[in-house]
Amino acid sequence: MALAISNIPILTGAAAESFVKNAEIAEQNRGSIDFSRQIAEWKGFETRNAERIAKLRAEGKSAT
Repeated sequence: MALAISNIPILTGAAAESFVKNAEIAEQNRGSIDFSRQIAEWKGFETRNAERIAKLRAEGKSAT
């Protein structure tokens, strides 16, 4: 069964200008993602996980 070919919507006016402007800004900032918040969260996770593992080992339970 064949699917009908539909038209691709085309941006015009202010929407088109906004799209092009945002695309140019994104291209200039390519690869400039700030991961500092995620890194801070993971450091906290590692600390909490290490504390949990130490507690399990102290209780004589497996910490795998």
